[in-house]
Amino acid sequence: MKKHYKLSQIFFINFIILFTSTLAISSLIIYYSILNIEKEQYSRQLRSEIAYITNELSQGKSLLEATQDISKITGSKIRSTLIARDGTPLYDSEADVKQMENHSNRPEVMQAWREGFGTSVRYSKTIGNDRIYAAKIINWNGKKDILRLSLPLNSVMSDFTTLWKRLFIVFVIALIIALIISYIIQKSIGNELDKITNYLSMIADKKYSASFKAGFSQEFTDISYLLKKLSKRLEKSDRKRRKYTAKLKLANKQRGDIISAIGHEFKNPIAAVIGYAQTLNEDDEIPLAIRKKFLQRIEQNSKVIDNMIDRLAIISKLENSEVELKKEQFCICEVINDAVATIQKKYIDRKIIVNCEHLKLMADRVLISLLVINIMENALKYSEDEIDITLKNSKLEIADKGIGIKEDELKNIHKKFYRVNKNSWNNSLGLGLAIVDYIVKLHNIDMDIKSKIGVGTTITIDFKNIALD
Repeated sequence: MKKHYKLSQIFFINFIILFTSTLAISSLIIYYSILNIEKEQYSRQLRSEIAYITNELSQGKSLLEATQDISKITGSKIRSTLIARDGTPLYDSEADVKQMENHSNRPEVMQAWREGFGTSVRYSKTIGNDRIYAAKIINWNGKKDILRLSLPLNSVMSDFTTLWKRLFIVFVIALIIALIISYIIQKSIGNELDKITNYLSMIADKKYSASFKAGFSQEFTDISYLLKKLSKRLEKSDRKRRKYTAKLKLANKQRGDIISAIGHEFKNPIAAVIGYAQTLNEDDEIPLAIRKKFLQRIEQNSKVIDNMIDRLAIISKLENSEVELKKEQFCICEVINDAVATIQKKYIDRKIIVNCEHLKLMADRVLISLLVINIMENALKYSEDEIDITLKNSKLEIADKGIGIKEDELKNIHKKFYRVNKNSWNNSLGLGLAIVDYIVKLHNIDMDIKSKIGVGTTITIDFKNIALD
């Protein structure tokens, strides 16, 4: 059996991951920001110091004397290097030039020969530390050479360490506060979920007079209202079924199916509502656009729950013969086109191909429209390509190119709560074709379903018994 973490554990693990990632990324950003600032500052400093040394050289001082003077003035140990045109080190204040490599390929030297002045930050193999270099062309003994100065970047790491420690303290405080808030919210949501679970358990035990009050958020209040509304409908349905002893067994089974379906199908939209609501509660600094998007998702999932309850109400009325046919004359093509327009709003990226011959029916227009919509939506859910709708010779064919249905499942697909792909969740209770089956029987028309695995499914409705043309 697959082990599931507790809600509090999931929140804590994800928060720690987010905290660690944020701290690591922030550290990198801070380090490179400080490095760039230091590089720019030291580059300006070294440029000025090169100018000072050049001036000192013109007054007869040696390179060593000029370097020592500028080091005393700045209080930093500056390294100076004189490099010939061919890259040969002629002088270095901290190393033996005979042991040094040719410097013609050094970035700052190459840039200086190209542009007159060059800088770089890199590791020095000679000195053994990270340094910032500045190089400039100067006239030395009647020829042009490169004068290069450099400083160690120890201060960068020192500044970074200081800032990182302060940042870490802030993050730790934020973590503690967030964990406290998270715990409070988790506890509140857990209490609300316990109320819902207990209420559903009491409904399952036929205790329809039971009630509960949700107070944590508006979403739970809406769920509470919908469940109470469902409870009243179930109670009314159960009272009517008690009058029919012969149907008692079937009624009990249906109630169990409904509770089971609700427990399964409500789980995902409720979880979505909880997730978005908790995110909004935990973070007061969420941008307005994201906040609106989360509120839209909460509204959408609430509508999903309401839509499932409406479908349960429709199937209940059809089963109890509470629906009276209101027959009228109408063109079935108009109903099909209206249904396509309605469905297309939901499946905006899907293609629906319609070929419709003129045909008038004498039937309940609302129920026939519901029949067409349910078959179309079922075809769109279980396929990814276009669907074809054809009306010819009083027969309506709705064909998809989806996963297909196994032969041993064809006899079950019009049963309540039955879905071909039991491992998927598509915001339905498996009532679509059950509703279609009731409408077909009410109008005394025929329905035929043909399917092939990997090819698709075709549902045919024969209107010849109610056709006028």
